[in-house]
Amino acid sequence: MTTDDPQDVGNSGRRLLLALGGFVILLGGVLGFIVGANGGGDIMSELSVFGLLTVPLTPGAMALYGMVLITVAIGILYGAVELASRYETNTS
Repeated sequence: MTTDDPQDVGNSGRRLLLALGGFVILLGGVLGFIVGANGGGDIMSELSVFGLLTVPLTPGAMALYGMVLITVAIGILYGAVELASRYETNTS
């Protein structure tokens, strides 16, 4: 039997978004690894991010940088959605 319990629907949606977020983070790591492996070689050996952070163009470093960057971006977006959903729920 299926139930239309709103709590079950919310939990399944949350699990889906977390799984999708995890997949995107892993994809960012794979793409960072590819970029690091095909880096500038003789042209450039490191990447400066806004003058605050210097990342070497190695596969491991670029994979880690990509995963951290995507994790922060997704965390901010999920936080904004959570905040908006709380305000929407409280107004009803």
